[in-house]
Amino acid sequence: MATEEITPQRPSAESSDARDSEKHKADQSQSQQPHVSWIKSLWSKSGLDIPTILIMMKGAAAPAIALAIYQSTPVAEEYATLGYLVGILSIIGLPIMPRAKFLQNITLNIIATCFSAAVAILAMWSSVQARIHTTPRVLPGTGGPGTVGTPASGASTGGYNSSQSAVCAVWLFFQIYAINSLKSRFPQLQFAAIIWSIFAVVSMSYAPSYTTTAQALNFVRHLLLAFLTGFGISFGVSLLVFPMTSRKIVFKVIPGYIGAMRGALKAHTKCVETLEYSDMLSPPPRLNGSKAKAKLPENPYTAQSMAFKKAVGAVTMLNAKLSGELPFAKREVAIGKLGPDDLNELLRLLRAVMIPLLGLSSVPDVFEKVSHRMGWDRVPTSGENQKAENTDPAKEKAIHSWNQLARLMHEPIAKLTEVMDEGLHHTLLQLQFVRPSKKSKVPMASGENDVEAKGDVVQPGDPTFGGYMDVKIQEFEATKESILRQWCEIQGIDLPPDFFDKNSTSEPFIFASSTDVEEQKRRRQMYLVLYIQLLLASTGRAILDLVYFADLKARSGKMDRSRLIAPGYNRMRKWLRSIFTSDHEDSSDDLDNAMHDTDSTGTKVYVGSAYQKRKDPEHLPPQGFVETIGDYIRKIPQALRSQHARFGFRVACAVLSIAIAGFIRQSHIFYTKQRVFWAVIMISISMTPTAGQSLWNFSLRIAGTVIAMVCSFIVWYIVDGHRAGVIVFYWLFCTVGFYIPLKLQRYTIVGIISVVTLTLIIGYELQVDKIGIKLSTSNGQPYYPIYTLAPYRLGAVAAGLFVAFIWTIFPFPITEHSQLRRHLGSSLYLLANLYSVVHETMRCRIAGVEGDLDSKESPGRKLEKARLTLFTKQTMLLGQMKNVLTFLKWDIPMGGRFPKETYIEILSCVENIQNFTALLSYSTRTFHDIKESDDTKWMQDFRELLRTSSVTSNEITSLLSLLSLSITTGQPLPPYMKTPTPFALGRKLESMDRDILSLRHLAEPGYAAFAMMQITTHSIITDIEKLLE
Repeated sequence: MATEEITPQRPSAESSDARDSEKHKADQSQSQQPHVSWIKSLWSKSGLDIPTILIMMKGAAAPAIALAIYQSTPVAEEYATLGYLVGILSIIGLPIMPRAKFLQNITLNIIATCFSAAVAILAMWSSVQARIHTTPRVLPGTGGPGTVGTPASGASTGGYNSSQSAVCAVWLFFQIYAINSLKSRFPQLQFAAIIWSIFAVVSMSYAPSYTTTAQALNFVRHLLLAFLTGFGISFGVSLLVFPMTSRKIVFKVIPGYIGAMRGALKAHTKCVETLEYSDMLSPPPRLNGSKAKAKLPENPYTAQSMAFKKAVGAVTMLNAKLSGELPFAKREVAIGKLGPDDLNELLRLLRAVMIPLLGLSSVPDVFEKVSHRMGWDRVPTSGENQKAENTDPAKEKAIHSWNQLARLMHEPIAKLTEVMDEGLHHTLLQLQFVRPSKKSKVPMASGENDVEAKGDVVQPGDPTFGGYMDVKIQEFEATKESILRQWCEIQGIDLPPDFFDKNSTSEPFIFASSTDVEEQKRRRQMYLVLYIQLLLASTGRAILDLVYFADLKARSGKMDRSRLIAPGYNRMRKWLRSIFTSDHEDSSDDLDNAMHDTDSTGTKVYVGSAYQKRKDPEHLPPQGFVETIGDYIRKIPQALRSQHARFGFRVACAVLSIAIAGFIRQSHIFYTKQRVFWAVIMISISMTPTAGQSLWNFSLRIAGTVIAMVCSFIVWYIVDGHRAGVIVFYWLFCTVGFYIPLKLQRYTIVGIISVVTLTLIIGYELQVDKIGIKLSTSNGQPYYPIYTLAPYRLGAVAAGLFVAFIWTIFPFPITEHSQLRRHLGSSLYLLANLYSVVHETMRCRIAGVEGDLDSKESPGRKLEKARLTLFTKQTMLLGQMKNVLTFLKWDIPMGGRFPKETYIEILSCVENIQNFTALLSYSTRTFHDIKESDDTKWMQDFRELLRTSSVTSNEITSLLSLLSLSITTGQPLPPYMKTPTPFALGRKLESMDRDILSLRHLAEPGYAAFAMMQITTHSIITDIEKLLE
């Protein structure tokens, strides 16, 4: 017994030790868990992944290679004191760009370099001639005392000559003026402008000291060689080290785009779920005080609608990104499966899915407008009881009615959303953007085994999925009648069993031509239900088109093998033309710049005489050859008085205000010796037209220089100046620096400036360590150790930026306030034009004269092209205005406070009008999709009535045009302005035919389209009323 009692004690002790050990490990793991989770959270927020890290390493490889090859003696002897420029130019070449963008950028950079070298040679030759004609005896420069040294082999400088200096100053002023005028006019030339600016400043800094043309040519040759070598290294790294194509970017964006759509659909389902039990007619609570942080709204529907809008915003953002990347992807030569036309068609189909999603995201805005019209939109503050605001019986009744409707719609919407989600997944599978999961894979030995394995379940990836989805969409469309019956039962309305039958003899006038207020509210409620159902069905149909497209590519065998893909002649011709055409539509000179009568492809679209090219009140159109030549000559003063020329002149004055020191006898040696041209370069490449943006950019540049200064100390001293170790740590720090332009694009300037400045400092120190102090100082610049050179560089940058800022606000500043106002005027003008095009589109569709959309000459095709062009321009302009808003805080406040909140509300109204105008055009697609041979009697009558009535109002176009002119010029609107009366079309149709809008015709395709037209038109008018207020 004792043994039995003692024996268990041993394992007990062992188990106790084991438990203590396990407990210790558990405690240790728990103590490490927060640390591990913190690291994971930080890694997730950073957005880093293997491809991003490789691109960061790739960007740092180019300047590291440039500094490494300089350690070779033959290379150092060739480049001498210009070696560090090779590393800087390899960075400016931007090898991290996708291949198509890089090739365009490097081509422009090389053209700019060669052109700037040619201009420099001409300027130096003319300056040497000025010296020859003003000096009795000209001897070759020796680079000795009293000169600025020998900046390159065979390029020794001579003494000072005032005439030569004056000529060089004029050439520098002219070049800076031309560079910045072109950069302002053609934003795509910004990197080429930087290259030209650097070449011009450096060459003109030494040009006054050359006594012979041969010496000047030697300097330009070495300078050109350094630039082209940097570009050559960048070219090799871009194409050979972790090559990244624009097609690869597109193929990465498309799955994300479709994934964002799937997320938006799921968010909409949750939004409908919360509509079953929450208040949709009360605005979210706001906190007192503009600086207080907004809390999450307590209303579930408000929270879900905000989440849905955020999801749709992600879709629109990815659409913009894909639209920007696709033109470059279509120009690439690659090995792949989908060609340029396939990608273009895929973008068109994805955009067709996005538009009804935008419409669904506007449903909360419609509820807000209803609440505003009924006076229920009083916003409770955080200290008030929100429930006390919901005491209006009419409001409570409306909320309860919508809760009941949401319960009726929930199940059909959930089923359709599930099918649409599967359809998007099917597209990804068929186009091989994702691989099928192992669970979905079934034995492929025979077709019979497949059927037995899957049964009757149709899954994404199956060849018959398109037909299955079509059936599900038809089932959803057939639920309109059942939902209406159930809703009528809830409202106490008794519908006869044969109410929806075509040959019914029941009373047809339910909700038709009713003057009762409650009946009108019910009708508008059903209009909104039809609006939601039509948009969901349209989304499903758009996704179905996407499914059919994917199935077609899979059946055709295009997805089975890769092939050589090359752009055609027309595509390359358009690419070359796009390089030298401005994508930036500015309106600061006059409204004609914001809207042309010809789009980017040269297709002319007539949208009314008011929108043709603005006429010159002082000149008739030219007649004859002489008048035509004179008309072209008049374009010269027009260009010289443009805002672009004014900006170029301002920058040139800023540059000469410091560079003048290099052209005066007493200071020209000091100018070169103390590297003052660093500040001049910073002025020429950093100035922007507006004061707020300039201050923001200057702050970022100084921050980038400070970061580079600190990093240079670490890179140099951590290995005690040993060249091999310095290059390795330099590459490591540059790798980290390229994270900023890749992931924090708002702060791109910080990343680029920090890497460029680090390259300049480390490159110079490595140069001195390689060729010695004597040769390094032969260019007239004394040697500074790194602890002096880095702060010196910071001082030069700060001085240049300070002078640039002075010239930004002198003699008068261009503020973000005025820029935002001018952009807003242009945006309203574009909206007027867009609405006019939509008006013509609807007229053509209702009349049935839109023609074949596959024909480029058909009216419908031209109008579609015009709508897309205008919508794209308007979207870009809205993005620019939102970007300007972010710089308002950096603007210098003078006088009264800028009404930022008012402008934000106006921008919101403009964006709503744009979206509802697009939906207005989308609503009438039903009239085009239905063939006249398939028209029902009701549809034929409906078309005829719409032909004789005005679907849209020309008053809206006039109002938007007047608002545009008023905001642009600052003049008041004409007195007694009125907006069109909403729902006038419904009353007019009912006066023609009392039965035409009876809910008996609910199942008719045109009925839902009419409901959508009513809602969008009313929403547009409501937003215009806000603008007038």
